[in-house]
Amino acid sequence: MGNAYIGEIMKNYYTRSDLAIESLGQAVKDKDYKYDKEKDGNITIERFEILQKSDLYPHEVGHYVEMSFPDYQDISILSLHFQKQLQRFIKSLTNKLDPLILVIGLGNETMTCDAIGPRTLKHIRATHHYPMDMRHQNQYYDIMCISPGVMARTGMETADIVSCLVQEFHPDLIIAIDALCAQSYEKVCHVIQMNNVGIYPGSGIGNHRKSITKSSMGIPVIAIGVPTVIHVSSLVSDVYNLLEGYFKESMEPASALKVGKRKRYEGRLNELQRRLILGEIGQLSEQKRIQLLNEVLDPLENQFIMSDKQIDFDIEMLSKLLSQSINELKY
Repeated sequence: MGNAYIGEIMKNYYTRSDLAIESLGQAVKDKDYKYDKEKDGNITIERFEILQKSDLYPHEVGHYVEMSFPDYQDISILSLHFQKQLQRFIKSLTNKLDPLILVIGLGNETMTCDAIGPRTLKHIRATHHYPMDMRHQNQYYDIMCISPGVMARTGMETADIVSCLVQEFHPDLIIAIDALCAQSYEKVCHVIQMNNVGIYPGSGIGNHRKSITKSSMGIPVIAIGVPTVIHVSSLVSDVYNLLEGYFKESMEPASALKVGKRKRYEGRLNELQRRLILGEIGQLSEQKRIQLLNEVLDPLENQFIMSDKQIDFDIEMLSKLLSQSINELKY
């Protein structure tokens, strides 16, 4: 089975990731998207402007910001960057000084890996019922909150519930918070993504629900997401990458002197080494390898979704980070 044959079979399959940084691997910079990056200590902030729709990636035209962090040691700095980026989105989407914002916590609160939205909403300060002079005195945004649950529990499309609220209260802006799906295990619970495009609830794990976007709601939508799960096919592909790095370093005597915990093996095998050690599958690009694994697993209904063993701690930390950052916003 050659690379060309596998690539032809798999060309209509997307990489299963909600993150722009992982889905734009085959896109062309400055043609399909613009990109810039900054670092502050261990925190990396990457900005994407997707310029056009393409079959190479599932994301819509718009602006995306992804903040990556290795741990929670710099949580106060991360919170400041999050507030700064969110404030930019709000200012760019509404000209009102004190817009009415509807904050939605998407997901299933009883399932930890899907609970980032509802858990965050528990700590967000709703201010719509405050007297106007009190809001203005404290420079609080005018905020309403709701966690609409999931269709399996309510029997209703989440987008339909949100649409009814929009028609009733006429908010100026929606902020939707949800769990996402990553392609790399290193990004699970270590990235916060936001965009001005909106969201398709459940799309990362294959559930096709109605969209919460400007076109469907009639008002701008900011989507905030944290990757909390990964497909088994993506994890297996990551293992291939680790194997390649492991074998490459094993061939170099100098690498044997390294001690302590490794973040990731460095180096890559050449084409001949990959063929001899890892075979045909080892020669595939990461994108094609994940697509092949999807093709193999889907008919067997073995496309499992996995999360991290410390997901309870991660969701607790991240929900508090998001809620406290939103509460501290000043217009």
